[in-house]
This record gives sequence, structure tokens and C-alpha cells, in this order.
Amino acid sequence: MKLVYLLPAAVLLAGCAVTPVYQALPNVETAKLNTKSAGNKWICVAGRVQRLVPDSTGYAEIPAGKPLTIGVSYNNYVYGGVSTSCNPRSTIVPVAGQRYYIDFEIEAERCSAVIFKEDSRTRTGLAWDLTFGMTPAECAFR
Repeated sequence: MKLVYLLPAAVLLAGCAVTPVYQALPNVETAKLNTKSAGNKWICVAGRVQRLVPDSTGYAEIPAGKPLTIGVSYNNYVYGGVSTSCNPRSTIVPVAGQRYYIDFEIEAERCSAVIFKEDSRTRTGLAWDLTFGMTPAECAFR
């Protein structure tokens, strides 16, 4: 019976170990992504999925200046064998120094990811990014 609980955890951990962690290159302009929403965040760089690991404040560096596909890997196992998993993604052109927030939602059995700019001048603290929905880069998924 314990195997039933350990198997999903082992599968999730194995998947995380395979995907490389994104590390910003020296002298490359970056923006920041708020990773505090549900799911594991990733980006597509040079045609490959790379995990984002946040700093102590919950932000991860992302490359700026060209179209970037950002996504969320979400897996939820519920007692009784019901599970939900999805991998929504969106594309923006991050601006160097800007902070972004990715909103992940599941509704009516569909997943979506919407990326906003963080903006303290607005009532919600978020603003639309006019580059949202750019043509996504080709990315190799495992």
C-alpha cells in the first residue's frame, strides 16, 4: 500500500532531476519571474526546457530582450487515484530589469498560463504585457 503513495512522488522527482536548471549567462540582460504561484516554472532557451529555481525572495532570473516561452509543470495526485497534470505555457518578450508574474489556472479541465508585468502603480499590482502571446519558440519536451 505504501508503494501506491511513493510511486507518484518518485516519478515527479525523477522528472525534475532530468530537466536542467537555467543559469543566466554573464553579461546577458535579465528580468525576474515571480515563482510563487502553483506548479514548477520553466523556460525554453535554445530549444530546450530548463527549470527555474527561485532565489530567497521567490524570484528567478530569465533572459530579456527576445521572445521567451515560460511555462508551468503541474502534477497533483489525490487519494483514490485521481490525478491532474498539465503543462501550460505562454510567450513574452521580457524587458531587462522588469519583474513578471505567471498566473496558472485550471478551469473546466483546461490549464492556462498568463504572464503579467508586476506594476505597483496599479490596483492589483499587475499590468498586461503587450508582448503576451508572441509566437512561441520551438522547444523540445521530454
